[in-house]
Amino acid sequence: MKNLFSFCLLGLVCCLFMLSCCPKNPPLNSVKTAHGNTDWHIDTAEEFLTGKEMGGATSAANHCPDTWTKTHMHVGLTGTNIYYYDRDVTPSGLDDNYTNGIDKPMLFFYAGHGNPTLFSTLGNYASLENMRLGNCSGSNDGTLRYYWQCSCEVFAHGPKNCTGVSAHYACPQDFDGSADSDAMRNVYERWGPILSPDLRMACGSSTLAYCHETETNKIWDNYNNKGFDVADSFIDGLHRYSWNTPLCITTGGFQVASTPLFDTKFTNLPNPSGEFLHIQYLSNFDSNAPVLKPIPVPEFIPIYELIPLPLPDPYQKMKFQEKDQWLYSVQQVEGRGPAVKINRTSGAIYTAGKRSFVEEKPPLKETAYLEIVKGLIEKQGWSEKGMSRPRGVKMMIERVPQGHKYSERKKCQKNIIITVRRQLDIKGKKVPFVGEGGQISFQLNNDGTVYNSSKVWRKIKGIKRTTRGKPFNLAYKEALQKIENKEAYKLADWQWGYEEMAGNVKQTELKAVYLFNFMPRDPEKTMEYPPRIIKVSAHMEK
Repeated sequence: MKNLFSFCLLGLVCCLFMLSCCPKNPPLNSVKTAHGNTDWHIDTAEEFLTGKEMGGATSAANHCPDTWTKTHMHVGLTGTNIYYYDRDVTPSGLDDNYTNGIDKPMLFFYAGHGNPTLFSTLGNYASLENMRLGNCSGSNDGTLRYYWQCSCEVFAHGPKNCTGVSAHYACPQDFDGSADSDAMRNVYERWGPILSPDLRMACGSSTLAYCHETETNKIWDNYNNKGFDVADSFIDGLHRYSWNTPLCITTGGFQVASTPLFDTKFTNLPNPSGEFLHIQYLSNFDSNAPVLKPIPVPEFIPIYELIPLPLPDPYQKMKFQEKDQWLYSVQQVEGRGPAVKINRTSGAIYTAGKRSFVEEKPPLKETAYLEIVKGLIEKQGWSEKGMSRPRGVKMMIERVPQGHKYSERKKCQKNIIITVRRQLDIKGKKVPFVGEGGQISFQLNNDGTVYNSSKVWRKIKGIKRTTRGKPFNLAYKEALQKIENKEAYKLADWQWGYEEMAGNVKQTELKAVYLFNFMPRDPEKTMEYPPRIIKVSAHMEK
């Protein structure tokens, strides 16, 4: 009895004199965001949570689920780097502060300027070497499970210069095992010590990154609508432009499929962890056709009327249950939910399948995946006029034993994503589509079976009205007016096309837009002048 009394007393003392008794888990579906800069990134941090800018204007249809507990931290504060720092590393660290610490929720998301070793924190900078995430112990109360960061190069990995690519650190697959340096970045070396065993994953961008409502919208469209894994949602979400290469890192055992990189849903449970570091990134298919230069905007361009996509024939006989704006098939996929769901406002179709992954089994050839997708489009009744050539990306995973044993690195393919974009014919010229709609997407397991697929392709009822097309020079001048420090930027590339929204959006008009991609003239000044993507209407309307 005496020993039992002592044990209970010890437990009581622990709970009274420490913030909490570890180990513990964060509240399920709790998410906090923070901005490192008060430019557009303060809006990004809010849009990630609510789909709205700080002023309250709705800017993104997809965002963190409404049922989650959400907090946008550091609004009105300055010098916030201490809230990213861990007291086990530096005495001033307050990352477990209940109000402003980043190490408390299930998911933390940051938006702001960065480089490979530090990032902005509202007037000062946070250094990676002072961070440690998810460590719940006697002196710390960190319980974070997912760390997501949208800023330039903080997760840089691989050589600075890649063959055929202008962006720095755009080929993590070419990492040669060198120590971290400007010429060869090593994400294992920089981020490995930051990951406590309980943290499930940390994700960011290896390259320059643009972070605004378009990126947060795509991340959550992937997760909420398309059924993508947690890591896949982030990586594909930030990969909106060819120069952006996102990356996730985690600890785990030898079996890569048992790591959090295969999380299908967010969880507040700790990472089972292990003696290996695993990273996930994507690389393009070698067979992808080159991106064509945009054609000039015609003198006159239509604005089209849209109606929801009619239900394709193969789905007519399926049984569905209605809930809000969705139809859910009675047929289920074990562990994943409905096999098919359809959004009634747009007619968008989403399908789910079983995961099939055997690390030791080699993947198919790219041509085989392309043929499979061609057959699936026909079988599912998804064929349309104006489909572009398919483009594919591979989700790649690399495993390294902890302790920098790079000679024992091993790579494998997790899955592939093939996308067919919509095109319109205007006076014999093919005009592309931009946005999260106007596309057919297949995420295939390595054996070619379907893991996720979607068709967001509203029907064009007819021309609603015709306007003059906005000339390039006029649109470019309009875009420049939205950029401060114009002399610090150069136009890297641009495109124009019709903008179709994500599948959970009611859209009745189809309009064209310009997208201008501005990059800093000095590539070493990305902290001061990060990339900017400016959208301008392509219509001359009064």
